[in-house]
Amino acid sequence: MFAPQLMANGLLPVSGAGGSAAITPLADVNENTFPPGSSISVQLVRGDYSLAAAGTVTMRDGDRIYAFGHPFLSLGASDMPMTEASVVTVIPNAANSFKLAVPGRMVGSISQDRSSGIYGLLRQAPKMIPVKVNLHTSRDRTETFSYEVCNDAFLTPLLLNITVFNTITSSERALGESTISVEGEIRVKGHEPIKIDRRFSTSNAPIMAAGSIAAPVSSLLTSGFDDVTLDGITLDISSSETKYAGTLERITLDRTEVRRGEKVEVQAYVRTESGKQFVQRIPVQIPEDAALGQLLVFVGDGGALQEGSPTKGFVPQDLSQLVRAINTMKKSDRLYVKLFRITAGAVIGTSELPNLPPSVVATLNSDRTSGGYTPTVLSPVFEMELPPAEFVISGQQLIAIDVVR
Repeated sequence: MFAPQLMANGLLPVSGAGGSAAITPLADVNENTFPPGSSISVQLVRGDYSLAAAGTVTMRDGDRIYAFGHPFLSLGASDMPMTEASVVTVIPNAANSFKLAVPGRMVGSISQDRSSGIYGLLRQAPKMIPVKVNLHTSRDRTETFSYEVCNDAFLTPLLLNITVFNTITSSERALGESTISVEGEIRVKGHEPIKIDRRFSTSNAPIMAAGSIAAPVSSLLTSGFDDVTLDGITLDISSSETKYAGTLERITLDRTEVRRGEKVEVQAYVRTESGKQFVQRIPVQIPEDAALGQLLVFVGDGGALQEGSPTKGFVPQDLSQLVRAINTMKKSDRLYVKLFRITAGAVIGTSELPNLPPSVVATLNSDRTSGGYTPTVLSPVFEMELPPAEFVISGQQLIAIDVVR
């Protein structure tokens, strides 16, 4: 399934026997470790899921190991486990023969991957990203999986995608309709953790669930900031073999005029794929300082709200801003209510600034400056995130209401 992405990164997947590789500590070495011509393995993922490449040692010079005689992935500077390997058999093929090898003890780390081969040091442990997954299956069982994934800006998101997907499909269906919930956190050294709270109810839910972990990790590792260190990832994944999805068809108001501080009831009509309709009643309180006149009431899923947000083009200035931006992303499995007023506003960073005084607007529009903000014609007045319903609801609707004295 991931062959196109693997081949784009220089890896050719082949059919073979599978097996996990234990997360062992750094093992002792001696003069018989890695003689020239012996087998060596470079591990990208180890633990309850294993992804590794095997090759041949070229030369040992003290604790320095030279191997392969050709590039692995041409990563340049790298940090991956270097382990002993045992060749089980050779798979003959006229187009692409390969050795079927099993990784053994970790004895060092690979620090260079260049055109002439790979280079590693014995007795030096690599920095890996620990991943722990608690999988709550559709058969009321809980299975725990532990992994270590290599730390690389371009490979780690792909490896996480593959690992989480295979974790789910090891016990749950890979094809067909299902509902998968993902909760957990990504721990970033020196910063608040990134909270994961996603739910998917589609025919490709396992792929989307795995992607919801890989996407924020990719944003962090490819951000260009030098201080990105992932201390670990912990996930709780729940699966059901039933699809719980609905579409927001329409919304209604209990009245079209309302005073400041009063509550108005929004009724959201949701229809499931089976044709069943249910109504979600949403009380919304008009702010006490709301301006008189027309307000626009938006009701929709988080994905629709995020897609239309002027903060979508936000470029973080440091890692803290990026972490906060990821944590404030809207969730696509639930409804949001947002009130807008038709008036000039601005977005600076991820902050929406409504009802700006004319002097501030004039300063932003000064002839001596350009850029730094995004002008808007809709100023947000109120926003509310609804708790997740039984169904994953998608769609959006907009309706107007008048604020009177």
